[in-house]
Amino acid sequence: MKILTKKIFLHLAIISTLISCLEKPKPPANVIDQKTMAKILADIHLTEAKVNRLSFQAYDSTQVVFNELERRIMAKYKVDTTRYKASYRFYAENPELMVDIYNETLNILDDKKKRKEIN
Repeated sequence: MKILTKKIFLHLAIISTLISCLEKPKPPANVIDQKTMAKILADIHLTEAKVNRLSFQAYDSTQVVFNELERRIMAKYKVDTTRYKASYRFYAENPELMVDIYNETLNILDDKKKRKEIN
């Protein structure tokens, strides 16, 4: 059993090394660029937090408010939800890019907190 576990670990290590050496994929033309995606995600996460604090009794009310605020975020960045969802899907399928985006998202949120734009 130990030998099998070691072999599996060795194979996973080799595969991980090979994958990490691969070039990052180029996004298709219609995908939102990483910086804009990070800004959108920061705004969406802040909006989710605000809506959760509203404590609506009905889930439907919460969803209606969130959908309206999300629509405003998309309008702010001149992006439609179809393009946003396609971009999110592309980045989710490419975790190394998604990690970069979320690192930038966290930086944006940290900056907003330092400037006391959020609590």
